[in-house]
Amino acid sequence: MRHGFRMSVGAHADGVGKLNAAFAGLAETHALPDAVRRSVNVALDELLANKLSHGMADRDAGSAKVEVQVQLDEERLTVTITDDGPGFDPFGQAEPDTTLSVEEREIGGLGIHLVRKLMDEVSYERRDGKNVVVLVKQLVVAEEKNLREES
Repeated sequence: MRHGFRMSVGAHADGVGKLNAAFAGLAETHALPDAVRRSVNVALDELLANKLSHGMADRDAGSAKVEVQVQLDEERLTVTITDDGPGFDPFGQAEPDTTLSVEEREIGGLGIHLVRKLMDEVSYERRDGKNVVVLVKQLVVAEEKNLREES
């Protein structure tokens, strides 16, 4: 059985807060493991902050909207983020060289690097003039990992 929600978020901090509250409610209702909750929260915060501050910064806050759909089934949590901003593949950028010191490293890219590491699958496509980012977090794997860590 699938559970979830869909909502449109405005390009402001209040919209991100509403999304976080909706996700927290879903996570609580369906007893998502803490590790899954944290991973998804960080990924959502990073992607939405980037989208709302960079990809839609030149638009009126009332017209800049991002649609987020969260679907939960027994095996995975899938988050789809859609917007009509300029085309941009966040996962198409080269991964930052984390072996370099902070002084040597170029600015930017660490947030997306973190999203890649926290999620089990990430993808981007430009569809019908919209950016579509899909994040997947496997629940079965997460539960098995939690059981091993507790042992």
